[in-house]
Amino acid sequence: MATTFTQAQGARSSAILTMSTLASATYIAGSAIDLGATIPMDVTFECTVTVTSPVAPNNVAIFAQLSLDNTNFSTGPTSSNSATDELDLHYIGSIPCYSTGTHTKFFSLSGLPVARYLKPIARNNTGVALTSGFIYKADITGVGT
Repeated sequence: MATTFTQAQGARSSAILTMSTLASATYIAGSAIDLGATIPMDVTFECTVTVTSPVAPNNVAIFAQLSLDNTNFSTGPTSSNSATDELDLHYIGSIPCYSTGTHTKFFSLSGLPVARYLKPIARNNTGVALTSGFIYKADITGVGT
């Protein structure tokens, strides 16, 4: 008898990171998220930013800091505009912003190391302050029958 495996997407969360009018070349971090003792198979991030007259490099980069105990998080910038230790962050992806308006992109976190806690981080690389920005999440779970 073959095993059937199905995935289920949880509901979209409220915003886990609000970027408001984040200045250009600046980082912002959200609060720690507890994925639970039974960590989901995957987590999907929905990232939406609104920008007016962006210039190169025309994107908002999305990162994460991870923790096993909700105390000791991986290192890297979470505020200000110093990119010195950006490579310490876990890169998730970027939202291209080549035109004025709202841009939305989805990311899977399945490629990250497995950790119970994470903090979402964004860096505005649009050359101008954002008009608004939000990150939402949905957990992906699975069942084998």
